[in-house]
Amino acid sequence: MRRGLLAFITMTATLTATASQAEVTFHDAIEAQTASALASADYAERHCPSLRLGQDKLDKNLREIKGTLAGLRATESYAEQVSALRSVEQSRGRAMVCMVLPKAHGGYGRGIVTVR
Repeated sequence: MRRGLLAFITMTATLTATASQAEVTFHDAIEAQTASALASADYAERHCPSLRLGQDKLDKNLREIKGTLAGLRATESYAEQVSALRSVEQSRGRAMVCMVLPKAHGGYGRGIVTVR
């Protein structure tokens, strides 16, 4: 009986910890993917006249994570995307960056950079 109770407590603790991690992971995934797509949208706004920001999708993600544009722009994901965009622009050119941006983001970032 004691062994069964210990197994039940261990299983319950594991499930509780997993559920907590899943919530954090869900939030982190939305934040990271949205921040990355926002960096691309900021780039597109400055350099790609054929692209636009999918404001509705961005707003939906911000509501989901209770975040702000400033908060997203302060993330590591945003900074990494800015760096990646610079690298691709230097090696392949601005036209290439603009061509791939609408298809570059999947998951929660999909629809944040769109074609006009």
